[in-house]
Amino acid sequence: MAHSTILLAIADLFFLSKIKTSLEAQGCAVRVATQVQPLLKEAVDQAVSLLILDLGISTLDPLQLVQEIRRTEPLGNLPVLCYINHTQVPAWEEKLKGNRVKVVPNSFISSNIGTVVGLIDMFK
Repeated sequence: MAHSTILLAIADLFFLSKIKTSLEAQGCAVRVATQVQPLLKEAVDQAVSLLILDLGISTLDPLQLVQEIRRTEPLGNLPVLCYINHTQVPAWEEKLKGNRVKVVPNSFISSNIGTVVGLIDMFK
């Protein structure tokens, strides 16, 4: 997994710091963007392996972002791991199904971030 680049779209600074530190400790390069256009640019420029997206982020529309990613070459197959409060997971799964997107509860990210390989393998 060394040399993978992971893009984070996370507004919560504490959660961002926790995830970023863990990913960097695993040898991943980490980029952060919280607006659609800078995020798309980073994703293309850095050839990211995974986008981790906070569905509760207020600086962008997550549904619109996923649609933009799917329309932007070469990002059409970029895995997007989204997280949200566990009570909202089913509704977001329905909105985002079929888009190479996984929606998980916040707790899943916290408990599995130590194994990025496992997170990326979820999309195979």
